[in-house]
Amino acid sequence: MLKKHWIHILSVGYSLCLAVASLVRINHDAIINIQFQDKIVHFIAYAVLCLLVFLSFQVQNINKSIWYAALFAFIFGIILELLQGVTPNARVTDTLDILANTLGILVMTFLISWKKQTLVKKLQTLM
Repeated sequence: MLKKHWIHILSVGYSLCLAVASLVRINHDAIINIQFQDKIVHFIAYAVLCLLVFLSFQVQNINKSIWYAALFAFIFGIILELLQGVTPNARVTDTLDILANTLGILVMTFLISWKKQTLVKKLQTLM
């Protein structure tokens, strides 16, 4: 049986990992070279963040948890992008990263809204 606190730990842990990965220097030598690979990673990372934050809010029975999760993920992404511009790790603020983050959040928000009843029922069976 999954306990509520594990969802919170997962959500916070993922957020911290995302923050660290966003602010440390990254070697840009990719094993697989795909056009817009960085933007795809941003899209997926923020879609997952939105889902995890939604689940964390949902177990607390917070009204409008979808919209709060989307708002949290969006603000979190903006803050991290702005911090990239001021940290000395040769990273720069990129508006296309913000766009990719936002698209991931919007797509996940749509998917959660579409399948919310199913998600909530599955979440309740895990609790």
